[in-house]
Amino acid sequence: MASSLAQELLKRNEAYIEKGHKPIPLFTEIGFTPMRMICYLTRVVSCIDWRVKPEEVLGLTDADGAVVVRTASGTPARNLNDIAAIDNLTTLTELIVIKHTDCGATYMTEEQIRAHIRTHNREIDGEVLNNVVLETTHDIVERTRKDVELIKNSPVIRKELRETASGLLFDITTGKLTRVV
Repeated sequence: MASSLAQELLKRNEAYIEKGHKPIPLFTEIGFTPMRMICYLTRVVSCIDWRVKPEEVLGLTDADGAVVVRTASGTPARNLNDIAAIDNLTTLTELIVIKHTDCGATYMTEEQIRAHIRTHNREIDGEVLNNVVLETTHDIVERTRKDVELIKNSPVIRKELRETASGLLFDITTGKLTRVV
C-alpha cells in the first residue's frame, strides 16, 4: 500500500509533540458553558481552493477572532446549522462569504457532478442524488449575492447575525478584495 498523507501527518504530529506541545485547557477547566463563553467571533466562509489562503489574503491574526470555514465554492448552504451551533457556543458577531475569481465551481455543472456520483456509487437512489446540494455557478458575483441572501433568509440563524452577512470577491490575478453585497 502506498504511503498516504494521513500516515505522514501522524509522523509530523509526533515531531510536534516532541517539540513540546502545551496542553490546551479543557472547557471544564475554563468554566465554559454554552452562551457563557466570552468569545466573539466572525465566521468567514471561503472556497476550498488550495490557491487561495483566506488567512493570508485577509491578513488575519488570532486577535481578529475570525474563524475561516472552507467549503466547495465557498457556499454556506451546507453550513447553516453549523453556524447556528457555533453561534450558540461563542456568540458570532458577523458572517462573511468570500468568493474568488477563477473558481472551480464555474467550470462544473450539476449534471457533471451528479454523473460522477452515479458512476462511483452505482447503488445510489435517484431521489437521494437529486437532493444533493451542489451550488455550481457560471457567475461568481451572482453566486455571492445568492449565498448572502441564503444567510439573510435562514430561519436557523438569529436575526441580528443574519443582518451582518456580507459577500466579498477576491480577484486571484490582482489580489484585490471587493465588496459585492
